[in-house]
Amino acid sequence: MADFFKKILFFILLISFAYADSTDVETLQLSENTGPRWVGYSWLSIEYVIGPIVASSYWWKHAFGTNPFTNVCEQEHYIEDKMWHFWNGVNLSDFHNWVLRKYFGQNSPWPAMGMTFITLTAVEVLDASDAEAKWGLSVYDEIANLGGIAFWYVKYKYPELPVDVRIGIRRWDVADRIIKRTHTYKLINPDYVDDIPKGRSSHADNYSILKAELIVRPYDYFYIGFSASLKNDENGWGFSENLLGITAGFDVMRWYAKKYPSKYSPYIDTFGRYFSQSIAYTHWLK
Repeated sequence: MADFFKKILFFILLISFAYADSTDVETLQLSENTGPRWVGYSWLSIEYVIGPIVASSYWWKHAFGTNPFTNVCEQEHYIEDKMWHFWNGVNLSDFHNWVLRKYFGQNSPWPAMGMTFITLTAVEVLDASDAEAKWGLSVYDEIANLGGIAFWYVKYKYPELPVDVRIGIRRWDVADRIIKRTHTYKLINPDYVDDIPKGRSSHADNYSILKAELIVRPYDYFYIGFSASLKNDENGWGFSENLLGITAGFDVMRWYAKKYPSKYSPYIDTFGRYFSQSIAYTHWLK
């Protein structure tokens, strides 16, 4: 599922660029019903038509090979994974709300939340139906998904709430491994061989390169919070054991978006809301 998350990262970047051209720069609020419906249908077709087709060729080649409701298990027990699911619940709800408001004039948050629930639950069910049993139907994943949707609703009602869940990169020195493990890179470089040693998995290594964080801003753009990743061994390879940390920093990207407003400010603000790009220090608890 690591590749699935990477596709979502790119997806959110596209959303951010769309925000930049459709959002009131002064208030950083979404404009309403200002776009043609065919664009909205195009956005939704990417998620509900093109997305499943692409996913079926990579992750769900053997989908519907088993009853997903008999394959209930927890294969990714680490905290970072649950925070990613929570994060997906938040950002997909935000995306659905944006599409429904901008292109269909829908002002209620409930349809957006329902669409997110359907999308993320469908992913869980399709994962668990894979005949190769690479993943299972995780109750904790679904709880995290629902938690993210509920958190988005709280933020919708109280947009000034100074709390965010973000993802980012913990180990920049080996971040290129994630790119090299994507299907696209392997198509361009067919001779590439992942040199990960026996007993380690690229999946866990990817998670150890990344991180997720829950932050609170007690004063303007200064924040403190909690971070989660996976540990890595003395040779730099990640493995499936929780790594937790305490983080503090200054959210320079969102500060810049507010301090120097431009047509790109909404893009920068959106990016900073979901991705950890700031001046920060994290103390990792060994």
